[in-house]
Amino acid sequence: MKKLFILILAVTFTACNAPVEPQGAGFFTAQPGEKYITGSDDVTDVWVKYIEAHNNRQIDAIMSMETDSISITGPDGSRINGKEMHEQALNAWFPAEEPKWEIYWAMPYKAISKDESWVIAGHWVDLTVEGERVRKAHMIDARIVDGLVDLFYVYQLDVPPAPPAEDTE
Repeated sequence: MKKLFILILAVTFTACNAPVEPQGAGFFTAQPGEKYITGSDDVTDVWVKYIEAHNNRQIDAIMSMETDSISITGPDGSRINGKEMHEQALNAWFPAEEPKWEIYWAMPYKAISKDESWVIAGHWVDLTVEGERVRKAHMIDARIVDGLVDLFYVYQLDVPPAPPAEDTE
């Protein structure tokens, strides 16, 4: 009887402590059945350092933080494929528009069935366009693979200029 009680207790304890598979939420029509859970801030840290390297114009650091097959889709649908193309684009863009990013929020997430790590982040981006400083809002959705930026999509919202200050005299 004592052995039966111990067996029942062991089975009950094991069943109550069985690992719970994450259920996830959301969907992506290109990957039916995929669900997402909150990811690790390690992924967010990769993105923050990547943006800091952009702000500091550290081309070599940027290249070291991305995969050889980096793929970038810009807000206008333009595509950059590979490090060499990305480096050329940055070397032209940095002096032309002097972009500067400020991340105002970020959320890491993970695709459960594909075991992919992503971060989605909102940025204020200040640029020089036709000689004037303008502000854009960028939402960037980036996949991080083995601690490297592998792919990202940039979505953009033009921010209207602030209205002129009223004279209160």
